[in-house]
Amino acid sequence: MVFIVLEGIDGCGKTTQAMKLAQWLRSNGKIAYMTTEPTCGKTGVFIRQILSGEEKVDPLTLALLFAADRNEHLKKEVEPALADGKIVISERYYHSTIAYQAAQGVDRDWLFRLNGFARKPDVAFLLDLEPKTGATRSEQAEIFENAEFLMKVRVEYMKLSGEMVIIDAKPPIDKVFADIKSEVARFLR
Repeated sequence: MVFIVLEGIDGCGKTTQAMKLAQWLRSNGKIAYMTTEPTCGKTGVFIRQILSGEEKVDPLTLALLFAADRNEHLKKEVEPALADGKIVISERYYHSTIAYQAAQGVDRDWLFRLNGFARKPDVAFLLDLEPKTGATRSEQAEIFENAEFLMKVRVEYMKLSGEMVIIDAKPPIDKVFADIKSEVARFLR
């Protein structure tokens, strides 16, 4: 069916917009499947421990873990849901690995090769937001959630802008959603 990805720095509103999008799709008779990376699988749980600061690994190792989790995500969730005719909405995907780990100094070309197996989404949205705003909005208290680091991540995301539809995430939630909805509507015609 349609594979939709929501990307952006921490605190940009991905979760809120994913829920609104799924609700809107369902109200229009579509079957929407929401998912996220890292996943709830064993690798994803370990990644969440790293992101919380509970465990520590090298940035290259973290990129490898994300790729492993992504492979499982695709095989166990995304591809089966798409095969069942569902519209899949994923909070984060390979763009996050490239943006966050490149901001940590991992080679971008290597990150692209590492994620070369990943299915391309039908549409990926970059919810663009100033890092200071994102850092104050975020509630996760993860290792990457500071304005200085998020500025580097935002720069890396902008290098990927040719692959994504950029949505200004600063306006009120309903305005951001209207922008997303108008883009998604094109795929549903």
